[in-house]
Amino acid sequence: MLSKEQCQKKLFSIGLQLGVSPKLISTRLLSKEDKEDMVSGVLTDEQLVTGVEVWRDTGMPECTNGSGKLYRASDELPMQRYRGMGKSC
Repeated sequence: MLSKEQCQKKLFSIGLQLGVSPKLISTRLLSKEDKEDMVSGVLTDEQLVTGVEVWRDTGMPECTNGSGKLYRASDELPMQRYRGMGKSC
């Protein structure tokens, strides 16, 4: 049985290895049941890596709610929403 922290480290490692955000893996790919299987050891590292590879290569669709909507990065530049903070008005 894995702890929450061990599962997070595993997702971080896989994300780093495959160039995918661990948060996207957790929120768009893995269902609640998948996460439970990961904690209990039913979902092996090899299965998880293969699943993430296939998911990534098919456009990272939304799997957790069944919509299948492909991932689209935000048009907003990083930190753009904070532009102007700290400036005198």
